Amino acid sequence: MKTLKLFIMLLCIAAVYSCKEDKITSLVSDDGVAPGAVVVDASSVENLAGASNITYNLPDDEDVLYVVAEYQRTGSGELVSVKSSVYNNTLKVEGFAEAAQYNVELYAVDQSERKSEVAPVVINPEKPPYKYVCETLYAEEDYGGIKLFWENPETGLVTIEVYSVDASGSLIFQDAVYTSAPVGERLVLGQEAGETDYVFVVRDRYNNTCDQIEMTLTPRYLELFDRANFQAVYQPHDTETAYGWLLPHLFDGVMSGNNGFHTGSGWTSPDGELPEYENWSYNGIDLEVTMFTIDLGALSQVYRFKYWPRLGNFMWRHGNPHLFDLWGGETLNEDGSLDGWTLLLEDASPVKPSGRPGNDNTTEDIEAAEAGFNFEISPEAPKVRYIRFVQKVNQDRKSTLLHLSEIEFYGDNRQ
Repeated sequence: MKTLKLFIMLLCIAAVYSCKEDKITSLVSDDGVAPGAVVVDASSVENLAGASNITYNLPDDEDVLYVVAEYQRTGSGELVSVKSSVYNNTLKVEGFAEAAQYNVELYAVDQSERKSEVAPVVINPEKPPYKYVCETLYAEEDYGGIKLFWENPETGLVTIEVYSVDASGSLIFQDAVYTSAPVGERLVLGQEAGETDYVFVVRDRYNNTCDQIEMTLTPRYLELFDRANFQAVYQPHDTETAYGWLLPHLFDGVMSGNNGFHTGSGWTSPDGELPEYENWSYNGIDLEVTMFTIDLGALSQVYRFKYWPRLGNFMWRHGNPHLFDLWGGETLNEDGSLDGWTLLLEDASPVKPSGRPGNDNTTEDIEAAEAGFNFEISPEAPKVRYIRFVQKVNQDRKSTLLHLSEIEFYGDNRQ
């Protein structure tokens, strides 16, 4: 028995000693020799917008750990590097400021951080994405602000900074747009009416930038209507509320959360369909429209309508509007008809920046919904006091369900 106990004790000591030895044994193979060079030729380069993919062959050395590319993004810029695992045979160099010829140096690096001889590569990246935005960006004056337009066909991530210029020539920051959408539009509100000098700066995530773009624009007068004057109006043909989401919640100042306006999904008006929508169908499917009415509190010249959709998991789906009309009238009709009213917006629709379906959302899609959707109304439209919102089809494209978080109206209430 004593012999057995001694044998077990010796086994335990040996096991502990073995574990200690494993912990201090190096996993790095150091043969004292730098690895062979990476093998690459001109046909292995794929030139892209502001970038290039380089395909290469690794040396036969077993201790190669990774491949590194060293290059400058501009003719005389800072030296940058990109690493690629030994399990890959392609790496991407990107962030180039111009469509031009650049030199890239490739090295194989072993587990001892020894670098191979250089493998030089010549690349010719195409015009970078930010250049397209620089070339297409323009702005127009609008009510209460300015509107920007641009194209970004390569869908690179680009920032557009907007500045006004004060009397001393200093730049005053107004807004920043972060976009990768192929076509862009942005309304910059909160601008004083009157002639103003603006400066626009376009840059990418590598801090490449084009020359400042300067414009002189004259934003037109615009005011936000006081929601305290709004009233909910219930007319024949209007859709009933559901789930405790009441119509007055649409103008309570809360742009998110679960307290807006909501209807049911199977609504059928007991008053029948309005003549304007009797034959309405979407993609061959007959649909009954959903509608509600708001009293602005005074006869008003309306230039812009804005709404916030239900956010969270619903922002680009479910009962948020996909297609709607907006009507305005000076007086109400007892039968709830639209006789004598003016169609202010027809087939209006929010624009999803990415164009992706349903809840497949990019960061830009989420930001667009959270910012709310603006719709311009012709300044030639008559003054109105009452507004009727008519949803023709929702984001799910299949029911009368409607939900919204908040609405706003802008225009000119000066008498």
